[in-house]
Amino acid sequence: MIIADVAVMPLRPYTGEDEMYKVVDACIEKIKESGLKYEIGAMSTTFEGEFDEVFDLLKTVHKIPFQLGCERVITVARIDEKAGGLTIENKLRNHR
Repeated sequence: MIIADVAVMPLRPYTGEDEMYKVVDACIEKIKESGLKYEIGAMSTTFEGEFDEVFDLLKTVHKIPFQLGCERVITVARIDEKAGGLTIENKLRNHR
């Protein structure tokens, strides 16, 4: 099990926050539909799963803005992997 943190930022042609958030919301919806455990944060969304599941979902959410008419997208992803596995709960156990 690994953890991924992702922020998808559609750049063009959006002119306002409302339009941009529609794209971000579509990415979050895809993460919800994946069946993987996730947590939405103020600046990114974190989810956990098996290696291939996580990377497949990262690829999918990166492509969503293009499917919605965006011309340019920046996606920032961070992966945390530990021998023996890692979960969101493990990572945050000292902070909850």
